[in-house]
Amino acid sequence: MDNLLLPYLTATDESERQEHLDELLVVYAAPVVRHTLRQKLGFHVNQLGVNPYNPDAEDLYHETIAKIIELLTTLQISPTTQIENFEQYIGRIATNACLDYMRAKSPARTRLKYSLRELLSRRSEFVLWKSDDRFLCGLAFWTEKREPISSQRLAEVEAQLPIFRTTGFDRDDIRHVPLARVVAELLRWANDSIELDELVNLTAILLDIKDRPAESLDDEARAYLEARVTDTTLMSDPRLDFAKLSRGLWQAVVGLPEKQRDTFCLGFEDENGEDFFTLLFETDIATPSQLALRLGRSLEDLMRLWSAMPMDVAAIAVELNGTRAQVWKWRFDALRRLEKELRPFLRQK
Repeated sequence: MDNLLLPYLTATDESERQEHLDELLVVYAAPVVRHTLRQKLGFHVNQLGVNPYNPDAEDLYHETIAKIIELLTTLQISPTTQIENFEQYIGRIATNACLDYMRAKSPARTRLKYSLRELLSRRSEFVLWKSDDRFLCGLAFWTEKREPISSQRLAEVEAQLPIFRTTGFDRDDIRHVPLARVVAELLRWANDSIELDELVNLTAILLDIKDRPAESLDDEARAYLEARVTDTTLMSDPRLDFAKLSRGLWQAVVGLPEKQRDTFCLGFEDENGEDFFTLLFETDIATPSQLALRLGRSLEDLMRLWSAMPMDVAAIAVELNGTRAQVWKWRFDALRRLEKELRPFLRQK
């Protein structure tokens, strides 16, 4: 059993058990669920599970959290399921929830995925293998299994699909071309292995497979979806001025104890993948020199940290000379204090 679960499973006092349950949900489970919803569906919810412009995102988030609570409650009563890696297990629960959602909302895309998976498994010219929790696709004549395509190259491939369609299939209607040929040509053109879900997306674009028209967003909704709704900033109201809220966040962060402050700063990542220092620089809250002074570091050391951010738990533990468990505890305490500090600010209109 994952050591993260042991304090919760062995707690004898109800209030202590509830505190451990809250920690498992807030610190470990919720960030994984939000990340999975963003990665698999492009769904964005903030730390409170809120997105006023996408009720499906909110519903799916809370349904997934409810499943996790049910799992933990059952586990506490009868710990028959062995969970070696809690966060990985939560990732699978969230991924399955996304798949169920896609099956219900996108039957055509789901049928395409099943067709591709069957094709890749059956035809000798293709290879399909599992890496961590992902299925990767490639061509059998490659001498070795290649690394997954980079996000930059994937974006280039998607942007150039019209050119690929024209040059690769001439005057043929690609929708009438055998699926095996389309996939083989696409993998050959990309020249890297592609995750199955990404291959489904590229193929759907090529074959013009759609389940329903995309909903248009008004300016306010678009601004909300593009805003930096993060795991740690409680940016839940799109009517708030982003720069003002960022300044409020920074004031709250510098008031944290040093370990909590540094853990939050080093591990922060918004939905665009940007780190906390970049957020401060872009909103003119602090210059690098001012930030270095405020954090008690040299400018050289600050720039070293910035180049490595956002950091994962293991890297933060090394940087702060602590253990992984200590980093989680510092982050958990920081989030609770920041939530308390920022709630009055968020209620200002």
